[in-house]
Amino acid sequence: MMRLSEFKDLIANMPVSYQAVTSKKETWRSHIQEDNEAGKALRSIFENSDDVTVTLSRNDLRSLASKANLAQFVMATIIWGYPSSMRGNHVAKLTKNTKNFETLTRLLSTARTQPVTDWCAHYKAVEEIAGIGLSTYTKFLNFLSVKVHGNSALILDDRIIRVASQRVFKELEPIHHLSSNNAERSYPEYLSCIDNLAKKLAVSTEKIEFFLFEFGLNLKPLPTQQIAPVGAPQAALP
Repeated sequence: MMRLSEFKDLIANMPVSYQAVTSKKETWRSHIQEDNEAGKALRSIFENSDDVTVTLSRNDLRSLASKANLAQFVMATIIWGYPSSMRGNHVAKLTKNTKNFETLTRLLSTARTQPVTDWCAHYKAVEEIAGIGLSTYTKFLNFLSVKVHGNSALILDDRIIRVASQRVFKELEPIHHLSSNNAERSYPEYLSCIDNLAKKLAVSTEKIEFFLFEFGLNLKPLPTQQIAPVGAPQAALP
């Protein structure tokens, strides 16, 4: 089992704000044509691009999160998270149902100004919104800089759940029980664990989340005999 502390320097230099994705306009064409808030938001997003594709970064989403009307933020975040579109008809469930879309933006507007102190009650309202799951919703909370039980909201998706459940890093042992079945109710526990790690490593919580997503499932421990003590001369590469 590896330790996150071995990668402290890399974590500290993760280019969080720069992380971006590019999505094709054609992917969203049917939704762009809709005569509703979601369609209007999508049109405004692509109007500022080359009209064929749009590239969105985490920094772009945080900028949109500061706007009074969150419609554009919501759709931009969905594009960023699912550049090839969401599976099934999740987007349609959200955008074509005015009530669903209004409920989501209203819930996010409240969370942006009022810290979430009762996660279970808060997320119960989210479960009523068709097309929105934990992975998507925590993306919104993260970019809106929402506080949940006193900790900064972070993205929790299947990839990070797998890193924790596969016990890749020693420091994630407190949340190794994470699974798709309990992730919703365990979300505050996940945030607390990452917050404690961030303090110990003197890095931001979002940098740890980004590192886990990018590298958590793509690293393999070195044989014990190949790990040199701190300060020992390193063997030359063959």
